[in-house]
Amino acid sequence: MMEISKHETFWLESEGAKMLTDLGVKQGYNVIDYGCGEGRYTIPLSQIVGKHGCVYSVERDENSISIVQERLLLFSNPDYVRCLKTDNLESLAILSEKSIDIILAFDVLQYVHDWDKLFLYFQTVLKPTGTVCVYPAAIPHPGSVDIQLLISKMEKAGFQYVKATTFRLMHNVDMVDDVVYTFCQ
Repeated sequence: MMEISKHETFWLESEGAKMLTDLGVKQGYNVIDYGCGEGRYTIPLSQIVGKHGCVYSVERDENSISIVQERLLLFSNPDYVRCLKTDNLESLAILSEKSIDIILAFDVLQYVHDWDKLFLYFQTVLKPTGTVCVYPAAIPHPGSVDIQLLISKMEKAGFQYVKATTFRLMHNVDMVDDVVYTFCQ
C-alpha cells in the first residue's frame, strides 16, 4: 500500500465527507465518481451514502482501482462502492437510466477527448433532480479546462449552470482552495 500523508488521512477520515456534504451529497444517494483516481473522493462519498446508497467509482487505470480498494478497507466500507474499470462509456451500460443523484467529474476533463459524448451519458444516467459537479483543477496543471467551453458544452447537453463554489479540497496529495462548478438538468 502507498503511504498516506497526515493531511490526506485527515481528508479521508473527516474533511472530505464534510466538503462533499456541503456540496449536496446525502445518505442513500447513488453517486458516480468519474475518473476517481486513488479514491480521494470515492472514500468520503462512501462514508456519506452508507448502506442505502452506492458510489460508482469509475477509473481507467487498474493500479488506481487497486489503491481505492485497499483504502476502502482502511477508511470506509467497500460494500458501498462499485469500482468500474473502463476507458469507454459503452462499458458503463450496467448503470440504469435516471438512477444517479450526483456525478462528480473532479480533475478529469482534461483527459477526456469527447466531452459531448460524456455529458450526454451523464444526461442518460442522472435523475431529473440530479446534479453534476465539476472540479476542473484551475491551479497550474497539465492540460487545462476552459470554463466557458465547459459551461457551453454542458448547456448543449441539456444542463443548466447553477453556481461556482470555492471549497477546501484535495488535489492530488495537496489541500487547495479551488472552485467546483455545479450543473442541473
